Amino acid sequence: MSQSDIVIVSAVRTPIGSIGGGLSPLQAEDLATVAIRGALDQGGIDPALVEYTCMGWVMQDPRSPNVARNAALRAGIPFTSPATTFHENCASGGAAIHSIARRLMLGEIRLGVGGGVESMSNVARYLFTGRIKRQLYGDMKLVDGLFGALTDTHVGKGELMGLLTERIVQRYSLTREEQDEIAYRSHHNALAAWEGGFFDGYVIPVEVPGRGGKSTVVSRDEGPRPVTMEELAAAPAYFKPDGGTITTLNASSVNDAAAAVVLTTRQYATELGLTPLAELRTFLDVGVEREYMGEGAFKVIPPLLERAGIELTTIDLFELNEAFAAVLAAAFRFLPALQPEKVNLWGSGIALGHPVGCTGARQVADMVHQLHRRNGEIGVTTRCVGGGIGSGEVIVSL
Repeated sequence: MSQSDIVIVSAVRTPIGSIGGGLSPLQAEDLATVAIRGALDQGGIDPALVEYTCMGWVMQDPRSPNVARNAALRAGIPFTSPATTFHENCASGGAAIHSIARRLMLGEIRLGVGGGVESMSNVARYLFTGRIKRQLYGDMKLVDGLFGALTDTHVGKGELMGLLTERIVQRYSLTREEQDEIAYRSHHNALAAWEGGFFDGYVIPVEVPGRGGKSTVVSRDEGPRPVTMEELAAAPAYFKPDGGTITTLNASSVNDAAAAVVLTTRQYATELGLTPLAELRTFLDVGVEREYMGEGAFKVIPPLLERAGIELTTIDLFELNEAFAAVLAAAFRFLPALQPEKVNLWGSGIALGHPVGCTGARQVADMVHQLHRRNGEIGVTTRCVGGGIGSGEVIVSL
């Protein structure tokens, strides 16, 4: 333990909304503002102390260039504090947290906010040919930015991530049944966590303006539901209709949400009278074959733990993001010591949702609190990343 340790002194997230759901009227900037302001308020932290803000956002558009800067200012952080927005596909929220940690390690700043946001309900459709074809007449094709962001254009003729993951199914000889069982556990674990009060307090309710000055409040994740094994088994293969195993029910959903954590050094936290919730022990990205991008979620674990100097069997809780149930099923093949009873005990991408730019930060925020509320000491959060990357963190409860 060192005074220069990187510690988390506040960690919050919004509820995760379904696409077109309760949070859909809000833009990404609105959600990011709620998360940043909520993190500062919950930690009792003066916004003037924030020296840098980093936010992940994948499906960026011109309505809020550098969303980290705009949201930080709206949350009350002074204009003298810079901000950067990160795009690292599904690891964007994690990348933002890693960047704040590095700035702290270098002594560049003493306290910063890292997080992530996505409003997949508001992703634009694009007219890519508008400025180059000089087309005077006729129709022009709009391209769906949402599908584009979920496609690897450098594999085959361009493949959706779900079709890529069918390669994982083949490589690790995964069955449809074990994927459906993972999806079932995800939903029922998330429901049990909500009913057990594990998410209470740090999931910040979001007020959504409506017509006629009326507003609604979204206070709970919209994805978890009491799905049955029969319902899961009846779902048709979506990405590979002929012989595939991945369905819309054993894959993550598309969502709207934001998350933010406040990081500082142990020494500065003491000076400010702040109580650290957790230590960010270490973090890491690795590269994997882009055709098997799902492997990133578990292939990052051995080098991540080696860097932290700890053994897999000593970890109390894991969250490997369920971009697809197949990713988690393959992780159990690749890491035989990984125990299902320690993994995704509060749900993950399938039940909670996968608002891609937010997910890494959401995982960290959830893990900080779940370690406290489940009496755990060490947690590991990881995610696979489109393009062939694995990203993760080791978090130690304080």
